[in-house]
Amino acid sequence: MPKNFNIEMMYKIKYILFACLLFAFISNIKAQDIQFTAKAKSAVLTGEKFQLVYSVNEEGEDFRLPPLADFSVLMGPSVMTSSSTQIINGKVTRSRQYTYTYILKCDKEGKYNIAPAQITIDGKKYSSNSLNVEIIKNAGAGSSQAQQNQSSSESGSFSNDDLFIKVTPNKRSIYQGEPLVLTTKIYTLIDLDNVSDIKHPDFRNFIVQDLSDASNINWSYEVVNNKQYRVGTFEQKVLYAQKTGTENIAATEIEFLIKQRVRRRSQSIFDDFFDNNYRIVKKRVKSKPIKITVKPYPSGKPSGFSGAVGQLNMKVNTSTNKVKVNDGITIKVTVSGTGNHKLMSTPKFDFPTDFDLFEPTAKNNFKNTVSGMQGTKTYEYLIIPRFPGKYTIDPLVFSYFDYKAKRFKSIKSRPINIEVEKGEGGEEYTGGTYSPSSVNREQVKFVGKDIRFIKTGKAHLKPIGTFFFGSIGFYFGYIIPLLVLLLVFILYRKRMHENANMHLVKNKKASKMAQKRLKKSSTLLKERDHEAFYDEVLKALYTYLSDKLYLPVSELNKEKVSNLIEERGVESSVKDELISILDTCEFARYSQESGATEEMDKLYKRALDNIGKLDSQIKK
Repeated sequence: MPKNFNIEMMYKIKYILFACLLFAFISNIKAQDIQFTAKAKSAVLTGEKFQLVYSVNEEGEDFRLPPLADFSVLMGPSVMTSSSTQIINGKVTRSRQYTYTYILKCDKEGKYNIAPAQITIDGKKYSSNSLNVEIIKNAGAGSSQAQQNQSSSESGSFSNDDLFIKVTPNKRSIYQGEPLVLTTKIYTLIDLDNVSDIKHPDFRNFIVQDLSDASNINWSYEVVNNKQYRVGTFEQKVLYAQKTGTENIAATEIEFLIKQRVRRRSQSIFDDFFDNNYRIVKKRVKSKPIKITVKPYPSGKPSGFSGAVGQLNMKVNTSTNKVKVNDGITIKVTVSGTGNHKLMSTPKFDFPTDFDLFEPTAKNNFKNTVSGMQGTKTYEYLIIPRFPGKYTIDPLVFSYFDYKAKRFKSIKSRPINIEVEKGEGGEEYTGGTYSPSSVNREQVKFVGKDIRFIKTGKAHLKPIGTFFFGSIGFYFGYIIPLLVLLLVFILYRKRMHENANMHLVKNKKASKMAQKRLKKSSTLLKERDHEAFYDEVLKALYTYLSDKLYLPVSELNKEKVSNLIEERGVESSVKDELISILDTCEFARYSQESGATEEMDKLYKRALDNIGKLDSQIKK
């Protein structure tokens, strides 16, 4: 057999195999794109009609419904077709959807499994998913309850038993800072269309975080007072108490839009699935108030406790341990676990005096859960050494309260050793005194010409024999510099004395530093960073009060500030304005609705004006 013939046969076989593989690949892609799904309610009352819907994204044939021996098929299949077209970046995408709808009913309680349906597309059979449906006994004594509900729906007289809400706390007694979960559930015997208004209580002494809302309510059934209610979780909130004592949480009010049935002439099973025989009416329902006991922390609170509550861990990392003079070092403190991360105060290091320090920044990476905030909060500190040498930064002690163990816990980091070398300028460090070995100076050059021109301006001539020595100007020339020198010396000594008193220095600079912080908050206002804006205004006010009242920020609270500034002679109107600003910031900082930009701008101006009034009225 010729050799060329064998080569040609090999090439033909390769082409055939390639074509088969390509066809199989394309068929597999198309098979993967077919989506055939089944949907129905997971729980249904005995005798209640419900829909069984099958959806497929390709046109098919020979649709086969699985055996439904335990169900009565009241209607179906009702076949509907829908199509959509999308244009994204010039690319046109078209899709079609085919639905097969059945209306079923079951009169016997129990748990049933609906087997997969089958359909044929392009000669290939596809199966849907199976479904589990629980048929629950109707506790309304057969049809009497259904008739009663229908009668009340048609008449519009809905009672408090037809629709009500419950707000339930997961605990009745908590520690300050411990998460409290409030769950709002809806109990209804009637058809609801939507919610038109919600009135939440004023959580004044709590920080509130939302867990869920009514965007996707999962309904189930529950028997209450021998009546079968549809029950859905409307929302969940996590509260963190900021004050000890007994707290009364007011009622939650919700206004519902209800489908009210209108009497019709004909009786048809199709009417239950269309809105032609309904109108919308409103009904406002109200929950019961809740009483919560907020317990104080037990004895043994550490001195460095910053308000952290939960089950937490702490880790300290440095960007480097060996740098040159004027190079920056970043120290990261990461607090992880479950707790009230957002409410923690910034941990404080005891840095050497030879380091320049910058304001630490905080980054949040956590999510809200029923156990609290889960994730991490990272604090970053930037420090710059100015002199060479070997330094040791004392360990950081992080204290928190574990409400499950009912005691305080502390985590201690390792000491940070930093070696600082001489920089490029050739700095030297001998005998505890820093001195540069060489100083770069610009050479002084004379720019001009070697030939001077004759002065042509007006000359000032004096009579012969006139001397400056012994004149009045001569003596004043000695006396005035001596007086100026004496005055400078007195002012310098006074300045040194004042600088020695750090409290007095902070007191004098309090207003200036507060205004500087408020300028930063105005930048955050322009950037629409609501949370950071309120946080910065709050820091500005508390830092200002700390400097003016000679107290650390950690010991300040609204009640103590109110008493102290009143003792210093501050007017009651100015004091009330300050407390109002602090309340607004604390509430808005953690609220989901932080407020409009106009309101934040007004708050910024109020804070500036209040600091000015406080500065003029607080007596030293």
